[in-house]
Amino acid sequence: MIATVTLNTSIDKAYQLACPLVDGTVMRVENCIDNAGGKGLNAARAVATCGERVVATGFAGGNNGRLLCELLDADGIEHDFVHIKSETRCCVNVLEPDGRSTEFLEPGRPVSGEEVAAVRAKVAEIAAAADVVTFNGSVPAGAGANIYRELVGAVRAAGKPAILDTSGTLLVNSLEARPTMIKPNTDEIQAILGRKPESLDEIIAAAREVHEKCGIERVVVSLGGDGAVMACAEGVFRGRAPKIEVVNPVGSGDTMVGAFAVAMARGMALEDQLAYAMSCASANCLSASTGHFDMEVAEGLRAGTSVEKVA
Repeated sequence: MIATVTLNTSIDKAYQLACPLVDGTVMRVENCIDNAGGKGLNAARAVATCGERVVATGFAGGNNGRLLCELLDADGIEHDFVHIKSETRCCVNVLEPDGRSTEFLEPGRPVSGEEVAAVRAKVAEIAAAADVVTFNGSVPAGAGANIYRELVGAVRAAGKPAILDTSGTLLVNSLEARPTMIKPNTDEIQAILGRKPESLDEIIAAAREVHEKCGIERVVVSLGGDGAVMACAEGVFRGRAPKIEVVNPVGSGDTMVGAFAVAMARGMALEDQLAYAMSCASANCLSASTGHFDMEVAEGLRAGTSVEKVA
């Protein structure tokens, strides 16, 4: 079983427009798709699509929290949330006909000290039965800047792999807990190392430095349409994905995390883990519904995904 932890859940609304977005005007939405959102829930759907059991936990509250659970039920995602007094937030992604995406992200509403203590206990309970635990995204006010360090540390102390996908202070503060894998972008690498890598060679060197300096087993840097780089004990690997016509890119990084968790739980070779996760992430880009993809499409894309050792 794989567990995903989403402390800042949301109701994600994808607004599909029939014409380009025009600022300062009334825009009619052609189609609206609601999803149980938050990075960890996108990862949870990826795990389920890959055919593994997943349990989603974190915070959920109010009427939106109830809708969140109903949407997860519809997706067949098992969940065990800490229910809080504050309302779960909403996030809107506006999709234009040319593929351009504009997101409006509400902040997470505050949680209390008692609610934070409850989620610590919940994560420890679920992690005890999990093969891999993922921690995804931002946190609501009141959770504290060290919450991921505490939760990742507890999972690692229990001998379980932990994947951490967050940014800024939350990421930097958590590195001493030694998550098994992190997925930083170049801005997040800058927060860790104090410099931003620009070229591919600089990204490869920076990923290897974070791996060695911080003791992180896998450092995976997404390059968007240009693939991904993974630094690990066996070296640095470059993955390349086939070119596609993107429909909705939102949630692709989360899908990559969920697929990585599946690949780790199944004991795949490191190169195969990267190829598997990249193919699922690419398949997500071909779906209008955030965090959803077709496994047959992913398997087809995997045939065109290559991984080579570059350092």
